[in-house]
Amino acid sequence: MPEQNGTRNRTNRRGFLESIGTTSVAGGLAAVLAQRDIVQPVAAASATDPSVFAVDETADPDATFPQSVASGGPTSSGAILWTRIAPSAVVSEEPIGVQVATDDSFEDPVYEGTVPADRLSSTHDYTVKVDLDGVLESDRRYYYRFVYDGVATRTGRCRTLPAAGASPDSLSFAVLTCQDYQNGYYGAYRHLAAEDVDFVVHLGDFIYESADGAYTSPTTDIKDGRDIDLPSGAGLAESLADFRTLYRTYKGNEFLQEGLEQHTVVHGWDDHEIGNNRYWDEEANAPVLPDTDGGEQPERAMEITADGIQAWVEYVPARVEFDPNESALQDQLRLWRDLQFGDLVDLTVTDERLYRDGPPCGDARITCTDEEAQGRTMLGHEQKQYFTEWVSESDAVWSVWANEVLTMPLTIGDNWSQIELLHDSWDGFQHERWELMQHVADVDPRNFVVLTGDLHASLAGHVKAGYGEIEPFETYDRIGVELMTPAVTSVNAADVVDFPSDWDDDALAELTKDQNDHLEYVDWHQHGYAVVEFTRDHCTYTVYGVDKDADPRDAERSTLARYRTPDGDPSLTEL
Repeated sequence: MPEQNGTRNRTNRRGFLESIGTTSVAGGLAAVLAQRDIVQPVAAASATDPSVFAVDETADPDATFPQSVASGGPTSSGAILWTRIAPSAVVSEEPIGVQVATDDSFEDPVYEGTVPADRLSSTHDYTVKVDLDGVLESDRRYYYRFVYDGVATRTGRCRTLPAAGASPDSLSFAVLTCQDYQNGYYGAYRHLAAEDVDFVVHLGDFIYESADGAYTSPTTDIKDGRDIDLPSGAGLAESLADFRTLYRTYKGNEFLQEGLEQHTVVHGWDDHEIGNNRYWDEEANAPVLPDTDGGEQPERAMEITADGIQAWVEYVPARVEFDPNESALQDQLRLWRDLQFGDLVDLTVTDERLYRDGPPCGDARITCTDEEAQGRTMLGHEQKQYFTEWVSESDAVWSVWANEVLTMPLTIGDNWSQIELLHDSWDGFQHERWELMQHVADVDPRNFVVLTGDLHASLAGHVKAGYGEIEPFETYDRIGVELMTPAVTSVNAADVVDFPSDWDDDALAELTKDQNDHLEYVDWHQHGYAVVEFTRDHCTYTVYGVDKDADPRDAERSTLARYRTPDGDPSLTEL
């Protein structure tokens, strides 16, 4: 979300133009990453010593595994399992055991393996990622745990994808985004833990790079118990130690842990994993971090970005490709990928930060036409080609795009007086959006659904082949639906706008829909998450509200909206 800075001062203790060693602009971020030991998932070796799995049932798992467990990167024969061991609990030459079973007693494991002790070190902040691809059966839910020095983690659950050629009757995703630790509590995760869904799709902003409340509500202070001290002393993360501190803090939260323990997550990312409104400067061949001190200096922005990427890879169990031998960062790190859930759902996850151009017109809001310029890109050439091929080849009942920022326009005014409100979204890349949606219309997949985060609101609307941005007098048909999940905790309109006393929560929503006739549902006020269910007959979108200000133990869940889209008809019917 294109957020405004708070009033709190930030201190960059290392200085705006601090040297970062011998890294040169010509070397680019690729050189910075290539010099790092980026953690990759490992295949556990077959267990030969049963004593590795001897468990002291009285031991406290939190003392040894303070971030508990998580799973992600599902395939039809496995998933990536993740944990972290406290440095104080590390024992020399002690391997890590991993067990997987069909029940939570682990009396008859379907898999036991070990990770050698030398994989556990400060190099990767004592994180462990085990790849079980090729080990498990398809379309199954399993229980898993790690065992280290007689201590077992809390039990997690993971799930595999359906087999290729399978025809499942249904599939459900919980969809989450934007969970600023300092702006609220994780009651939503407590409810997620009990949610009967197949997978979680996280659309990004898993962490915020801030420790000074920079993105919290201007009307309230940082939530009690949410203070964070970064090793650098800065307000925004600027070192690997800073980013690791943030992940340890977020994943040390008991309610977030409960949600991640119960579900396998398909992870994307957005901007705050590294820096607000980040983009790539082609001329400098370097990232730009507009909010970070020195973030427009190529060398400094490259180092901070590399730190953020390294920590993300360490702490997020996502199935991504990393090749340090490539000469360009966009070739080294590939987050975009697709997952097939039999012939029911074909899901693609895109990366809309690593390749995108900067804001149009310096992000001017008035008299700006650069957002319509040909050649401006959010996806980059190779990923754009991948996306168009994915649409062309997708033959599932539902072709689903896990998309970071709003594709539909959000505007005020009409015709030539129309003003786009969000240049950080696809409104800032209108020609590329038009090209992509024209392609979707030409290919005409059976059903096209976009799942979106970022905006800290919940929206449901109609995706069109065009919105008049490139051909102003053309009328375009509906080609799909877009379903946005609210923020878990991050600042929304209710946090920042002092609405007139005679306005209710629907007033701003009605104003928004009046200016944007492709929108069917809008809520600017509630936090929570969404669940999207697919069957062979319809797609159902349900938005749940969970109060971020309440103690998670007491935060009730309410149903804010339910809409249904039938197979073969890109419409939205309120239920």
